[in-house]
Amino acid sequence: MSDACDHVETLRVRYSDTDAQGIVHHSNYFRWLEESRIGWLEAIGQPYGQLTERGIYLPLTACSCTFQAPVYAGERVDVHLSLDEVTRARVDLTYEILRSEQVTATAASTHAYVDAAGRPLRLKRDDPFWLALQED
Repeated sequence: MSDACDHVETLRVRYSDTDAQGIVHHSNYFRWLEESRIGWLEAIGQPYGQLTERGIYLPLTACSCTFQAPVYAGERVDVHLSLDEVTRARVDLTYEILRSEQVTATAASTHAYVDAAGRPLRLKRDDPFWLALQED
């Protein structure tokens, strides 16, 4: 992962995030990635609700996560989101999930741009979302 981070989302780990061993269940990491993406979109001035009002949706087409250290209820994690590759048809994101300075997981996701019917979109060069991605 590059040293450049485009957004950091700080999250409090809830007891309900944990499994019977008291460790965060793996499924919650994917929720954290989504919360980070939503926060990033707001930070670049392109809230997801506004994108969908304009007919732009960002479905997940691929996602992976590698777990490196356990996380427990009551802790705080920082989800560092970085743009890996951006085209007019999709965006690839990478993530580092840290507790203090320790990397607890790394992840990657790919999102296509589609319309409300699920048909692929190619963003126009003057589209506000495309322009925001170029500035980020």
